[in-house]
Amino acid sequence: MSHALTSRHRRIDAAAAVDKAVLYTTISAGMVLARRYLTGRGVDQAFADQYGSPFGRTAAKVYRTEMGTEPRKAWSNVHGKWRRVNGFLPSETAVLDKAFVTYKRTAEYVAPAPVAEPAPAEVYVNATAGYAARFEGLTGDSLRALETVHGSEAPTDHIAPLLDTLADWRQALDRFEATVTDADEKTVEGLPEDDPRRAAWRAASTGMDAFLKAQAAVHGAYVDWSFDLTGTVEINDTPLPAAPVIADGCRIPGCDQHWHSDGLCVATLGELRFAEGSSLPIELTSPDDGAPYIVAYAFDPVAMNMRLQMDTQADAVAFAKALRDAADAVDEAAAHLAPATTGTAVAL
Repeated sequence: MSHALTSRHRRIDAAAAVDKAVLYTTISAGMVLARRYLTGRGVDQAFADQYGSPFGRTAAKVYRTEMGTEPRKAWSNVHGKWRRVNGFLPSETAVLDKAFVTYKRTAEYVAPAPVAEPAPAEVYVNATAGYAARFEGLTGDSLRALETVHGSEAPTDHIAPLLDTLADWRQALDRFEATVTDADEKTVEGLPEDDPRRAAWRAASTGMDAFLKAQAAVHGAYVDWSFDLTGTVEINDTPLPAAPVIADGCRIPGCDQHWHSDGLCVATLGELRFAEGSSLPIELTSPDDGAPYIVAYAFDPVAMNMRLQMDTQADAVAFAKALRDAADAVDEAAAHLAPATTGTAVAL
């Protein structure tokens, strides 16, 4: 076998061993193919895959007309298969440009408009749509009506999802405040009053006021229902009840024996209730190994300041009566304490 033939066989063997994808990519390097040209013009990939072949044939027809010869050939991986296609040099893109306006599908192609990100005000309005309406008509009376029809748990069941709504509402407000810019405000300046963007801006910029109004409605209605401050409280000027009898084994009147296990006799003299479940109990306590004492202490289960707002005359009258009853009970219980001359202080 001659040296030339041996070299030829070696080249054939070497070519056969080359990866097809590497070979075809190398052959087509630097050439502009139909699908790649289309995506470079802003055409989406799905359109380019569907109409790339007929567009390439249109480009080849233009090339023959203007150049008087066949276009070059290249390799393209179409749906996982290598196919011979028409290829064009970068200097020949004018042919492709002419084909783009000649081929009907590409001439009529309109790229989808980019989806604009909604303005922060629009995001807020969409997130809180219908929130304010959920709090309309919410009063202590409306909760009492629910209780009458559906039972004692109905008011709480009604309030619970409203609290969730308030939490979601506040998060939407926080997101708006974190994302809104001066540019957003300038964008809506000068727009007509009935423009949706102007309406969205008004709703978002006054969102905190609407939120606080709804929050106050929940608080007021629930407190009103909880304490039944309906304005119909009648206070009768009746004499104080007779002093309770001291039970066997107790040292003070009114002891319910609940704290006997701790060596204490305890009698509740009165309790002033405040909002959010807070209260101020007053008790007479007599320990096994010490002198009796009176203690008033704050009970606050939710770690909020004790507060009771009175909006009607009846509310104030009821609170004053509770104070007088507690004061009368303290005066009566004082007889069980050491005389003032001993220096014993009242614990508060």
